[in-house]
Amino acid sequence: MKSVSGRLKTGLSALLFMLCLTLFAGSDHLARRFADDTTWNHLSERTRWIGTLLIRSDPSLLNQDHACPEPKGASRFCQWEWQEGKHRQRHLSPSLDGHPLELPILSPGEQMALKTMSASGEEWMMVVHAFSRPEGELVVATAQSRGSQHDLSRSWRLINLAMTLGLFMLAAILFMWFISLAFAPFGQLQAALAQLQSGERRRLDQAGPEETLPLTRLIDRLLSAEERHQNRVRRTLSHLGHSLRIPVTSLAHLAEAPELRHQAPIRSMLTEQTQLLERLIERQLRRASLSGKGADQDRFNLARELSSLIRALHSLHYDKELDIETRIPETLTGPGNRDDLLELIGNLADNACKWARTRVLITAGEENGFWLTIEDDGPGVADATLERLRHTIRLTGDEQPSGPNGLGLLIARDIVELYDGEMLLGRSPELHGFLVRIRLPR
Repeated sequence: MKSVSGRLKTGLSALLFMLCLTLFAGSDHLARRFADDTTWNHLSERTRWIGTLLIRSDPSLLNQDHACPEPKGASRFCQWEWQEGKHRQRHLSPSLDGHPLELPILSPGEQMALKTMSASGEEWMMVVHAFSRPEGELVVATAQSRGSQHDLSRSWRLINLAMTLGLFMLAAILFMWFISLAFAPFGQLQAALAQLQSGERRRLDQAGPEETLPLTRLIDRLLSAEERHQNRVRRTLSHLGHSLRIPVTSLAHLAEAPELRHQAPIRSMLTEQTQLLERLIERQLRRASLSGKGADQDRFNLARELSSLIRALHSLHYDKELDIETRIPETLTGPGNRDDLLELIGNLADNACKWARTRVLITAGEENGFWLTIEDDGPGVADATLERLRHTIRLTGDEQPSGPNGLGLLIARDIVELYDGEMLLGRSPELHGFLVRIRLPR
């Protein structure tokens, strides 16, 4: 979905374009009307001027071109008619090229403006004025081709278009700048939310405009409450874990009691159930202590944090003298909660160390999110077993762990599921043993 500022910019740009288009059409209409009015006024004045000149001149000069000398091919035309005795005479300007104008019948003192067509089909604007003179009526007509006016209109239209486009661009830039300036605090809030999600900051601290301050304060209060709840849950689980280990240890010692020395089935069942209870308690305690995506996130350097984990694994599996290699960029940061990710890697790496002959490889990087691969050079698993393990990690319930590595995979599955990630199992192409690949979104 497009942002509010984007929709506002699009809507205002469309509105501004419509306004500029209306301005262009209106100014073009006014320009054409102004040009027509100017032409009519000019023709009217010229008609009266020619009529006045002819009335004051010698009647014998009426058939000469001194009043309207436009040459042939000009865009202005003149024609006058007068009464001479019983005959009506007509004089055409050279520009008419022998093609007379059809003049309307007017009474002396009347004037008419009209549009007509020439013999060649060209549109003309014409003004006809009837004058009164002692010798008889005089009718004068002046006309002008609209071709020159169209040329002028085209030039004005281009100028008007350029001015309108320039105005539109200037107004659009000002509008975009104003909207960007007005929405800048929302951009700061968006950046603060992104930093909060990535773990670069722990609180919004009233980032954003004044209108969103109640929301940011509420989010900060919720984050503080969640952090206090997480700490309280972890303390409670720690106490619960210590409390449960005492009776479980007592049950384990009970299986070695002398009274049960000759009760092999009971001892075997008691030992098996005690071990199962220990695994269940350990898994559920670890599962309940997970923070999850969006809670208590800190940006941490993964390569630096894994160094202590690698030392712990060497100490735990000292009898194997394993080569635990890491291929992790120095600048790579882990996603989500630090303890969750170290718990995930620790469980999978411990499984790999149990089954590895001499080598364990831990690789991590960032490509469409965070990815992690842990592989070993052990015997791997058969296809049937691999399919069963894949089916196990696809389940989403409180299924019981089975086998020496079932608990580690289930805990890893719980963490990956909590972060909306993906866990894939297979065979290592480099070490030819077991491979686990994890993908977590940023």
